[in-house]
Amino acid sequence: MRTKTLWPLGLLLLAGCSAEPPESASETAVASPAPVELTAANGRDYPACADGNCEVLVSGPVEIALSGTAGITKLVVRAVEGNGIRFETQGDGTSSGSLSTNCVSTFYENGSGSRCSTGAQPAPEPTDGVVAMQLAEVRDGTAILRVVSGKPGPPPASLAPRIPTFEIPKPPFAG
Repeated sequence: MRTKTLWPLGLLLLAGCSAEPPESASETAVASPAPVELTAANGRDYPACADGNCEVLVSGPVEIALSGTAGITKLVVRAVEGNGIRFETQGDGTSSGSLSTNCVSTFYENGSGSRCSTGAQPAPEPTDGVVAMQLAEVRDGTAILRVVSGKPGPPPASLAPRIPTFEIPKPPFAG
């Protein structure tokens, strides 16, 4: 006579299950959203800057030809670092500097300046005789660089260099 062995139902159910405890909510991997890529009006089309006005993406060394406003014919981005860029301007003269996000650097005949804010700024307005550069954003080694130029010519009187006047004292005469 044959005997049938009956397995307890609980043992059969355990055979198909893992013996590890279920993951807690804190151990469950949460999928992070895909990073949003930066976009610029002219993308990486650097020749679009030839008229002195563009919005381009830069992520490494690049030479950008400009219109010659304020004597600047070339902008050379040397590096994108942290929240800014290192650059050089070439043309009537050569200068170098750095530009951070939320800052605007302006270049004009015989001078330059910069201003920064704690928050995002709108794109600079074109001003005759002035080239303005702004970093709209820097993320993961890529920057959105805006270049805005007015018509070539002298800058507004408010930016014209101040020429100091000196009065030459009259020498004392011995007498």
